Amino acid sequence: MARVPALVCLFLSGALMRAAALRVELSPGAPLFKLGSRQRLACSVADCPAAPVISWTPLGDRPLNADVRTRDRLSVLTFDPVGMEHEGPLLCRVTCGERRKDAKTDVRLYAFPSDPEIRGGRAVRAGEESTLTCEVRDLYPAEALTLEWLRGGRVVGSAAGEVRAAYTFAPRGGPSGENLTCRATLDLRDLPPEERTRQTVARLHVTFAPVVTALSDPGAVMAGSVLVLRCSASGDPPPVLTWTFRPEGGGSAQVKGHGEELALAAQAGEFRCEARNREGRHSRAVRVRLNAPPSNTSMSVSPGREVPEGRRVTFTCRSHGAPPPVLVLSREGEELRRSDSAPSLTVSLSVRPQGPARYRCDATNAFGTEHVTRNVTVEAPPRNTTVTVAPSATVRAGENVTVSCRSAGFPPPEVTLEKAADGTRRRSADGVFRLVNVTAGDSGLYRVNASNRRGYQVRAFRLSVTEPGAEAEATAGVLVPAAVGAAALAAGALLLDYMRRSKKKGSYRLTAPARERRPFGAICA
Repeated sequence: MARVPALVCLFLSGALMRAAALRVELSPGAPLFKLGSRQRLACSVADCPAAPVISWTPLGDRPLNADVRTRDRLSVLTFDPVGMEHEGPLLCRVTCGERRKDAKTDVRLYAFPSDPEIRGGRAVRAGEESTLTCEVRDLYPAEALTLEWLRGGRVVGSAAGEVRAAYTFAPRGGPSGENLTCRATLDLRDLPPEERTRQTVARLHVTFAPVVTALSDPGAVMAGSVLVLRCSASGDPPPVLTWTFRPEGGGSAQVKGHGEELALAAQAGEFRCEARNREGRHSRAVRVRLNAPPSNTSMSVSPGREVPEGRRVTFTCRSHGAPPPVLVLSREGEELRRSDSAPSLTVSLSVRPQGPARYRCDATNAFGTEHVTRNVTVEAPPRNTTVTVAPSATVRAGENVTVSCRSAGFPPPEVTLEKAADGTRRRSADGVFRLVNVTAGDSGLYRVNASNRRGYQVRAFRLSVTEPGAEAEATAGVLVPAAVGAAALAAGALLLDYMRRSKKKGSYRLTAPARERRPFGAICA
């Protein structure tokens, strides 16, 4: 009876062994090995009460070519290094007593040893087509590779399943040049992210014609100040900057300097900055205006500053300034004409006979005022000439006689007193003659001549000097024409009675009648 429980236990143990399935596991389950690396593949056994037998078998006609180490329920297959012959299906077979079980896996391989390599000319000319080639060496498997070209961060070309891709483009010029990127992506399951993508940047040396990128514009500046201009340009090779100047109003261009900055005395006109290298040239210009107070103000008078009466006089005012000044012509403070913002002002006037008159030209703008004056004299021959004899034209011997002559004209007439009998002449700056202690010999016809460079006018009178006690004839104050003739004698007779009645008045004002006031050659009568 005691052996019955033992048989029952043995029966139950066998039943349990048959019930527990034999387990075989491979690690890693989906191996992806890098060519040339050292890798391990483990086969582990579970639910085998006895010591299992583990073997490795590659499927296909290829060697295992790996190191196998088995201990208890674990067998490790070591690939050192991983080679192409290791790719493919691999079987781990486990025998546990009467049971046998296989675990199968597929060993996958890859190689991505280096970054893409870009070939082609790195020195290119902007705008001209150029071709670059991107290639990934020793990569495996090629069918899982994608090559992409990136330009400015944007994909511009791609190729799948190929280890080489070309890109043809026309490079752009610019101050920072241009870069192209070749990005290679190996799209394999279970490949670590850091092993998935590699890229290379081609830093192109793009030569291009220069471009003036900035030019300062001062606008309007004050005359006499220092003008500073700045210019910047891009280009490859680096361009040479040259400054030229063309004056306002035209003219040929003049070279003023080189470099990014130009400093010189302010000038009005066009300043141009030109950038030049072996690829070409480019320029930009700026126009400079000057602010300046009026200067070089002038006034011309035509035909001259001394003109005869009746002539028209033309005044021309000119002045420089920026903005152009307002010109005003005035005479003795009275405005005659103005011209707003014009380089010149011309006025033609008919002037009156007068002494010197002051004409003034004022030039004014927002930055100052300047003026110039001219004196203009209108010349006229003597006219309205009068002669006064005091105390009288009939006097006693020993008395003093004063002869005064007044005459209008310009320049002021010069007056001479001439005794007709002997031609004796006296001159007076003020037209006054003093005959002191006269005698009978001083009696006779006298001529008073008022003259200037524009003409003359003559007045005549007769002086009678009587001895003391003698009956004086009233002949004083008779105006006789300078030309002797019958008309002159008749005129003297007509005035004889007047002279007799006037001798006691003490003096005579001798004035030619209005009809005889002629500008040239008039004679007192």
